[in-house]
Amino acid sequence: MAKGLDCGTSYYIAATEDTMKKQRNVFLTVDGDAGQVKRMLKRQKIPFVEKAGKVHIVGQHAFNYAQIFSTTELKRPMSSGLLNPKERDALPVLNAIIGELLGKAKDKETCVYCIPAKPIDQVREVSYHEDVLKQIIETYGYDVKVVEESIALAYEGLVDNELTGIAISMGAGMCNVCVMYQGMSSLSFSVARGGDWVDQNVASDCGCSIAKVIAIKENSQNLDLTKSAINDIYQEGSDEYNIINAIRSYYGALINYLLTNLANQFNNAESVPNFPDSIPIVFGGGTSLVKGFLQVVGEQFNQDEFPIQISDIKLVEDAHTAVARGCLSEAELIEEEDNEENNS
Repeated sequence: MAKGLDCGTSYYIAATEDTMKKQRNVFLTVDGDAGQVKRMLKRQKIPFVEKAGKVHIVGQHAFNYAQIFSTTELKRPMSSGLLNPKERDALPVLNAIIGELLGKAKDKETCVYCIPAKPIDQVREVSYHEDVLKQIIETYGYDVKVVEESIALAYEGLVDNELTGIAISMGAGMCNVCVMYQGMSSLSFSVARGGDWVDQNVASDCGCSIAKVIAIKENSQNLDLTKSAINDIYQEGSDEYNIINAIRSYYGALINYLLTNLANQFNNAESVPNFPDSIPIVFGGGTSLVKGFLQVVGEQFNQDEFPIQISDIKLVEDAHTAVARGCLSEAELIEEEDNEENNS
């Protein structure tokens, strides 16, 4: 059975024809006697990883724990879309998350996973990140292939436009961009800002934990990025009001930064096609899920200053899982081709 794996900074999402599984890509280290800690976690059926005498809670349980105990440090195996060089225990944690989501391959199964494009605003390579993830997935018995994150999104979001347009995956660590014409990618890049950049700046400005910002961003019934809503429904002076106000400000700054870099890439790239007609921009990824996101994009987008004509700006259906579904569609085609070769 073909599988697609979205290897995101905030979430890992695995897609098959019948299922969709998600796990937060976080962990925290539990102090105390390792034996006692493990027994406590086993009683609660909480997933953990033990490495060099340290016990780490993995995934959603780690996130929940960090919200309750504000002094605990929530850690990420990945940072800015790539493996986190500051976390020595990142690899066993990723191995545990990937193993939980994929399970062991049965017979010959293909898994397509995604990597970011090389960032244009940071000196970082993606090769090591790509190789490590490939090795981890292969240990579970899969035939492993890779695709860029924004291309996977384009496979889902641009189907109704003959795979022609711009696909932007709004991740936690990075925003990935692909310019595609009839299924061929002519330009892809990433910027090393995303939802984490918003969360970190909001937490710093509001004097609260990043976990609290994320909780409000994901769960608050009051959060709406549209200008008209802010002064009507929020109680000025409250912590939630201040955090929501800051979230909106930094979303505007993030989208402006992204669109400015996209326009610059169009103006400076030789390989961008001359589109005969106007094309759509489709957004996906967890950072695009906040209510009012497209309105903020509309405020920041200026057609007069953009180098090509845009027909539509929209969110892909089920934006959080779109990249995983794009990876899955590639895996299914690979398996289909392999079966045709074997039967010929």
